[in-house]
Amino acid sequence: MPVLLTTKLSMRLSLVVTLTLFTGACSSLTPTVSATQSAIKAPSVALVLGGGGAKGFAHVGVIQALQENGITPTLIVGTSMGSLIGSLYASGMTADDLEQLAVTTPDSDLIDFTLSNQGFIQGIKLKNFINAKVAGQSIEDFPITFAAVAAEKDSLRKAVFTTGNAGLAVQASCSVPNIFIAPRIPETVGKKYIDGGVISIVPVDSAIELGADMVIAVDVTAPASSNNANKLSKLSSLTSLTSFWGLLENNVASTANAGAANSSRSKAGELQRADVVITPDVGHISSLDSSQRRALIEAGRTATTSQIKVIKQLIAEKSNSKYTTL
Repeated sequence: MPVLLTTKLSMRLSLVVTLTLFTGACSSLTPTVSATQSAIKAPSVALVLGGGGAKGFAHVGVIQALQENGITPTLIVGTSMGSLIGSLYASGMTADDLEQLAVTTPDSDLIDFTLSNQGFIQGIKLKNFINAKVAGQSIEDFPITFAAVAAEKDSLRKAVFTTGNAGLAVQASCSVPNIFIAPRIPETVGKKYIDGGVISIVPVDSAIELGADMVIAVDVTAPASSNNANKLSKLSSLTSLTSFWGLLENNVASTANAGAANSSRSKAGELQRADVVITPDVGHISSLDSSQRRALIEAGRTATTSQIKVIKQLIAEKSNSKYTTL
């Protein structure tokens, strides 16, 4: 009898030990994610903001419409005025922040006249303005990846700035030849750079080169009708020497001509490589006061809202495409 009791007790102990080991082994297991599952990501969506001087206030409306519909780009690439608006947005500003800044910023915050045979605006105020508004962040620290497009002054080679001093990069991208003194990057010792519109007014190719799966391009350079153009030219001529935005707006054409005779063909070629092209109806609008700036912003919002369905569909298609190719 004692032997039988001992045998049963041993069997029970053995069973308990076995169950304990099995339970411990099971609890130590963790679910695994396949390499394919972990690699699936949403497509990289680039918002490309072109140059166009004062017409670039329409970019703010574009951003508003995208934000209202839950669309946040992963990359922003800008030329000239597009780099100015793009840098502020990429740094963390909301669309409402941008609108408030757009309609309240006086030209005196941005213009620093000087006497020089290289130009009559230094551009230092612009650089400092951007750096103050982005809270001193370097480009690589922005919440959204950002690139400013400029051109080397001597060679006219394209330069795409994705790191470093944000204000300096925007200053270079906005430096209309013969108007702004071309800044050096690095400062004091580097090459001189001028407005990116000389070689890429709507820098779609730069976004593609930076790895964008989908490109939403904004072109604000549509010309005004002949009647409106005459009215605007007379009004702009009175303000071109005192309006920062007027200087950029009135010199869009001359900037393009400084680069190459086929600049219009080059722009058309880049736009063809975009997935979506937003063209705000701004040819008839100037931006010489805050009410006109609001009209430009609204034009950008309207043009974008009409394409939201297409944009969302393309994002979904790009997502499915990335999934099926893995």
